[in-house]
Amino acid sequence: MTKTPAYHHGNLRQALIEAGAQLIEIKGVSGISLREVAKQTGVSHTAPYRHFKDKNALLAGITEVGFAQLAGSLQQVMIENPNAPKDQLIEAGVAYISRAIQNKQMHNLMFGGAWKLSNDEELIKQTSDAAFNGLVQIVKNGQQAGVFKKGDARVLALTAWSLVHGYAMLASTSQLSHLAASEDSILELARTAEVHLIEGLEK
Repeated sequence: MTKTPAYHHGNLRQALIEAGAQLIEIKGVSGISLREVAKQTGVSHTAPYRHFKDKNALLAGITEVGFAQLAGSLQQVMIENPNAPKDQLIEAGVAYISRAIQNKQMHNLMFGGAWKLSNDEELIKQTSDAAFNGLVQIVKNGQQAGVFKKGDARVLALTAWSLVHGYAMLASTSQLSHLAASEDSILELARTAEVHLIEGLEK
């Protein structure tokens, strides 16, 4: 693991979150502590307490960043596939699954209920809602283009997310090795599954 450079100036909170995210992928949620994150960042063991009252607060901060990054990925998919809602939906799913494979512990932190809701609950809800709303917007784009069926876009988005999330959980826990051995083949299989999903969403 590449050690986070020693902290000298700037945003200590962000540096601690980045170090925590790195450590989670190596040791899992249960294997990190504020003291170890401080060591990884190159600050005193008391420094993290200026920003996080306990480990749970740090995990909440990492979770918030994870959802913000996911929302950014969905926005990027829409930018890279303009006026192509089918492609937007497929590539949104691929981006979600790819993140789950490459950041298994982060994905589990975001969706596995590893931390207890705290004072950061509302902020996390805002960032998670932003990610889901990105998917809703993709569905609305398809409805406006006349390629997806009419109906509550949030319900249709939930349907799409359910398939992709289930697939991501299977992929990130190595349950698809009998069907796809490499990450590239897993993502290609995901595209096929999403085509079948889209057939159910089409008018």
